[in-house]
Amino acid sequence: MFRKSFAVVAVLIVGGLVAAAVGSIADPESVVIPDPIERDLGDILERDTLVALTSYTSTSYFLYRGQAFGFEYELLRDFAEDQDIVFEIKVVPPDSILYYLNAGLGDIAAARLQPVDEDTSRFGFTVNLYETQPVVVQATPSADTADVVAPEVPEAIAERRGQVQGGDVPTEPVTIKARPVRRPADLAGQEVFLPEDDPYVDRLVELQDRITGDIRVVEVDTTSEALIRNVAVGNIELTVAQENVAQLEEGYYENLVVQPAVGSPHGVAWAVRDNAPALRAALDEWIVENRETQRWNQLYRKYYVDRRGYRERIETGFLTGETGNLSGYDDLLKRYAPTVGWDWRLLASQMYQESRFEPRAQSWAGAMGLLQIMPATAQDLGLEDPYDPEANVEAAARYLKWLEENYWADEIADPAERIKFILASYNAGAGHVLDAMRLTEAEGGDRAVWDDVAYWLLQKSDPDVYNRPEVRHGYARGLEPVHYVSIILERFAHYQQFVEGEEGADAVPSQERVES
Repeated sequence: MFRKSFAVVAVLIVGGLVAAAVGSIADPESVVIPDPIERDLGDILERDTLVALTSYTSTSYFLYRGQAFGFEYELLRDFAEDQDIVFEIKVVPPDSILYYLNAGLGDIAAARLQPVDEDTSRFGFTVNLYETQPVVVQATPSADTADVVAPEVPEAIAERRGQVQGGDVPTEPVTIKARPVRRPADLAGQEVFLPEDDPYVDRLVELQDRITGDIRVVEVDTTSEALIRNVAVGNIELTVAQENVAQLEEGYYENLVVQPAVGSPHGVAWAVRDNAPALRAALDEWIVENRETQRWNQLYRKYYVDRRGYRERIETGFLTGETGNLSGYDDLLKRYAPTVGWDWRLLASQMYQESRFEPRAQSWAGAMGLLQIMPATAQDLGLEDPYDPEANVEAAARYLKWLEENYWADEIADPAERIKFILASYNAGAGHVLDAMRLTEAEGGDRAVWDDVAYWLLQKSDPDVYNRPEVRHGYARGLEPVHYVSIILERFAHYQQFVEGEEGADAVPSQERVES
């Protein structure tokens, strides 16, 4: 009951770590989509958790400056909140998303999906979230892009252009020798690069049947955004993309030309298993009710119209899915997280919660620096300059280790549970957590299980509770430490899906492949 009052998005803990991105299926053509598991809305509500599958894109789901964002991510989070259930999100490769949906890894697929005949016969698609259309993306040599961020060159493009992978990638436009494409028929005899298994491959095949000349389609294991950027810097000449996505890139790479359209407008929707009609109906009803609201329109503008915001995300270097960076302090986090025996991404999530990665941050209570160390604690730790990033991180790591050794190492045997008690103690003080443990035990709960203890920590703002004999440290605003633990672990789950740990990327075991 209390859990929903402080967090909608949950963290999936597997052996003490949060499950992260799933591996791609090596050869999707050799894999048969499994029959759908039996799980509809009633089962989801009973389980109290909705799991969405997505893929990294610049608009659907991404990390920026340590925080999760995305049009579909925020909408699905709102839907789950309206249903009063927990929301989880898992990153899977785009060519495997429907496979994993039927296999039961998630309940909804949300990754700018276009309902096409091949898929609509096997999956249930919601009403449209919005409409867009396929457009040709090409470049002119006139604009200066010397200051733009150079894209990675996918291996297939490097090989086709005679480049050596890992070599120099041009960042300035080159003279485009191909004739401009002013109408769809101009694609005859041209080479067009598309992401693997992109629905626009079929659109180009249909177009080819109506024009004179072949369209040479090259499928590449990369994103639409990456192909657009390779067009901008001259590595390739043409791609076809969703218009709203291409227009965002046009706001950054000013030499791009986003036209002509090569097909009719189409919807973008979410997919569910075809044996989950109740879930589909609930999603349809929610979308129709919300699609014209101010909130929906604000989100669409935020992710698809605001070119200035998009440019800022690219230029800062902290669009994590592309740069691998969470903050400017990743090296410090990696250096000092072993002091407490934590994954550096967990310490990064705590740092974001404390200061939003701002080294000069100071709270109303006087806490200072990246990990918001209180003056008395700084004095005990011998921390002379709490605003010095390295000194602050080093001292905070020592303090976290001190909390573990002096309060929780013997008390909480499970390492994953112990992390929650340490975090709560860092936020509210170990005394209040110990009070909640005594209350838990007095009421027949398990004092070593955080969910049991969190309930009683929440009650410590009630005079009938904080005046009980088990309570030695008086009143506490228990919502703060309970939310603190939950949101840090939630964010840690996001970080694990985008950034490698010291031992490499975490992964959910791959689904078994079925050979055709």
